Amino acid sequence: MRYKFVNGKAIIILDAGDKVIKSLQEFAKKENIFGFFFGLGAVKNPIIAYYDLSRKEYIKKQFFGEFEVTSIMGNITQDTEGNVIVHAHINLADNSMNCWGGHLIEAEVSVTLEIIVITHEKISRKLDDRFKLKLISI
Repeated sequence: MRYKFVNGKAIIILDAGDKVIKSLQEFAKKENIFGFFFGLGAVKNPIIAYYDLSRKEYIKKQFFGEFEVTSIMGNITQDTEGNVIVHAHINLADNSMNCWGGHLIEAEVSVTLEIIVITHEKISRKLDDRFKLKLISI
């Protein structure tokens, strides 16, 4: 992972072999950064999920192989216990141009992942009992 700061934004380049969520968490902890991000690139063997509201849990699915990341977006926040939370949604395309999307659990970068973080002061999350999710608290 490489990064630099430019005009209140962080430009992050994840390299082949980097784990997406883990790398963004490490970056946020090291630099004490919060904010919203977007990007594109390529990953392999991603695990994505859909939040089933009736069951109040994520339904996960792993995809095998290499995929274009046509879009990744999300935010970097902190919960009430001080844990960094990277909340990311991703859209993936395979070599037949089929697309899937959802909540990104994790993926390994296969070529590169280029991300811009619009930095912000601390953004907090707290547990919402209705949904059993840690939602942004303002």
